[in-house]
Amino acid sequence: MTFEQPACQKCESTLISHLFCLSCNAFQTVPPEIDYFEVLGFPVCFEINSEDLEERYKSLSLVLHPDFFAAAPEEEKRLSEKASAMLNTAYNSFRGTTSRAGYLLSLFSKGKNLNERTLPDGFLQEMFFLQESLDELLESSDSSALNKMNEDLRTRHKEIESYYAPLFKNFKDLPEDSDILQQLQTHLNAERYLRRLLDRIPATD
Repeated sequence: MTFEQPACQKCESTLISHLFCLSCNAFQTVPPEIDYFEVLGFPVCFEINSEDLEERYKSLSLVLHPDFFAAAPEEEKRLSEKASAMLNTAYNSFRGTTSRAGYLLSLFSKGKNLNERTLPDGFLQEMFFLQESLDELLESSDSSALNKMNEDLRTRHKEIESYYAPLFKNFKDLPEDSDILQQLQTHLNAERYLRRLLDRIPATD
């Protein structure tokens, strides 16, 4: 996938986002296959600077929000609501490391048969053990032990997320290597298990 900056369909100025032209304030005709990178105007890449993401989202939100089109014709109101919803969805998907990895994997894996249930060796047995341990800690209300488990699981969660960037970099160099995509899918599966355990641990002040 290559990064192309399209031209406005009305004034032909270079667009930041495929949704709207900041030069002539014109909504664009959005193709049904538009992806989140085109919505936010970023190249197709896993590593996105969080500050750049926040700045891009805020600048586009200011011009696309339906409140600014309250007195506009009905068609512009509809386009504003649609564009704003797409922008919010794209932004929320890119904010989280795992959600961004999952979305990018969905783009790269089209037409490929990945096993969506694989887990690292020994991982499932480990999760069963941790689940039983968590059940016991929740029943005993041992806040100190729960905090320790929470810290350990979060450390493990960050470890899993650390695999995404190098794997996507490897795939960029070897785009025909489906094994890299399968490794990504496996780590995403493991992240979901860890997230379920973390969600069960009560928040502490």
